[in-house]
Amino acid sequence: MDRSYDVAIVGGGVIGLCTAYYVRKSGASVAVIDKDTYSDGASFVNAGLLVPSHFVPFAAPGVIAQGLKWLADPESPFYIKPRVDMELTRWLWGFQSSCTQENVDRGIPLLRDLALESLRLHDELASLPGFEKIGLVHDGLLMLHNSEKSEKANLDLADLADAAGLDIERFNEAETLAMDPSIRTPMNGSVYFAQDASLDPELFMSAMIGHLRSSGVDLIERAEIVGFDTGRDSIGALKTAKGNIGVGQVVLSTGAWTGIVSRRLGFRIPVQPATGYSITVEHPESKLRIPLIITDQKLTITPMLGRIRFGGTLTLVGFDTDIDENRIRPLKRQAKLYCPDLGSNGRSVPSTRSGFRPCTTDGLPIIGRPKNWTNVIVAAGHGMLGMTQAPVTGKIVSDLLSGRNPYIDIRPLSPNRF
Repeated sequence: MDRSYDVAIVGGGVIGLCTAYYVRKSGASVAVIDKDTYSDGASFVNAGLLVPSHFVPFAAPGVIAQGLKWLADPESPFYIKPRVDMELTRWLWGFQSSCTQENVDRGIPLLRDLALESLRLHDELASLPGFEKIGLVHDGLLMLHNSEKSEKANLDLADLADAAGLDIERFNEAETLAMDPSIRTPMNGSVYFAQDASLDPELFMSAMIGHLRSSGVDLIERAEIVGFDTGRDSIGALKTAKGNIGVGQVVLSTGAWTGIVSRRLGFRIPVQPATGYSITVEHPESKLRIPLIITDQKLTITPMLGRIRFGGTLTLVGFDTDIDENRIRPLKRQAKLYCPDLGSNGRSVPSTRSGFRPCTTDGLPIIGRPKNWTNVIVAAGHGMLGMTQAPVTGKIVSDLLSGRNPYIDIRPLSPNRF
């Protein structure tokens, strides 16, 4: 291969591709390098939600206590695989230290602003040729509750959303069904986040891949990074399975693998792979219009073009790709509610797909330059918000590479904060 580029982006998920779009738009020569192909991964199998509603960092007071209770339930949305793993131990310690009100107060305005600006950029992208059929809709999102505990959680979140200036409404059962009569999940009320949106992630990724190729971005697949040609404080070339790639600047959008890659460059980024599952039913009987989150079970239901996707779970099992049948039973039960003929009349239950979501210890993404490296930017750690935050992340990285001040103050997102 032995080619050179102004900017090499390592990692071809939604963060890497959106970064490539904005960097290429600035006039730079760009390559995106991925160790696998550009047809799978968490960016393709996620719920497709664009969610200002997710403005509270995952690391918050009470999360650990709830997680410990869930560990006793084989069908709970959370699980940690017992194993000897020092990186996991360090991550759990850092996560425990971040579950503070201070972290929540710092994170809320950041996550809100990132999501709202990214939604604006998603609308711009949807106007590009080839993006007309990605299924972007602004129908909001309903967070359903069906117990006193989940109702309190939703109403507390609604109070925080009000204080953060988000557009929300509180509904009882009848009002919720008036919003979407196709809801079949048992519930006694909801909170409606009017600014949320959704799209079909596979169609979005395919459209972005096609646009990047037509605009001159090289998408290099099956080219795992095997080493770096480094100077005192910069990377001169990436050594890949397909040859060396000369670089002016390097962007690490390596998702769940960021911790591994950063250690090879001599710095530590606390990212753990959190496995999520999804089941997608083609041509469902359901006419569901508004995406749902079932707060009691932490499950998502997203209507898409000609299909409906059920997603959920957060399991810390390393890079284990085995499907845990216990964890997907709640997904299958919801799928049967909306598609009653699944498993009968010759219609089989779709196979479960999974992906690794990159979770940081404080629940905030990582965007910025690591110390001691003058031509490296990290853009990773977006957890379950990769599709939501991808355009704004790409725009911020492009600004950094061009020497412009980003629209949002990203100092709290620095890779040097850990």
